Amino acid sequence: MKVVRLLVLGTLSRLGAMHGHQLKLSVQTINVESWSDVRAGSLYHALHQLASEGLIELVQTERPGRLPPRTVYRITAAGEAELEVLRDRALNEVRPSADPFDLALWVAAGMDPRRLEEVVRRRLDTLRGRLAELVSERREHVAGGTIPVVGAILMAHGEVRLEAEVRWHEMLLEALPSLSEGPWQLLKFDNSDLSS
Repeated sequence: MKVVRLLVLGTLSRLGAMHGHQLKLSVQTINVESWSDVRAGSLYHALHQLASEGLIELVQTERPGRLPPRTVYRITAAGEAELEVLRDRALNEVRPSADPFDLALWVAAGMDPRRLEEVVRRRLDTLRGRLAELVSERREHVAGGTIPVVGAILMAHGEVRLEAEVRWHEMLLEALPSLSEGPWQLLKFDNSDLSS
């Protein structure tokens, strides 16, 4: 499912008619790129696609000052029906995300162990940085009263995911010496470590 369709239809349903730039600003306000697969640049394509399918319709074209013309869209009855289907599907779908790193690690046999450790440490540093930024951003929004409860909960969901990734990378660093001995050997890995 293309979640950008869900986002555009849901935003137009909840906030009313708007042009692409307003939609982009609305999405940036909730920092959707940090906790979903939606990229702000995909919004305009989604608007055109949804309009061609009759799920949204052109209300008017505005031209404020010397700015380029802006097309204002609103959701149609067919769009509301599609929104309900997409929303229900997304709420009921459980889909853990796949990370290409896992496959790369699977085929890392023969790789210089020091290089692999550097890669894992860089990833870990990046994840810790993203986690710190997300925590700081959520706290700032909550303290300033600039985020609805659902927004704070969604950001906290992103934090928990990042915390799990940090923890897994820390475990991987501990296991790296065993990988360098032979990545295909059977390890006595106790995954009860995951629950502590």
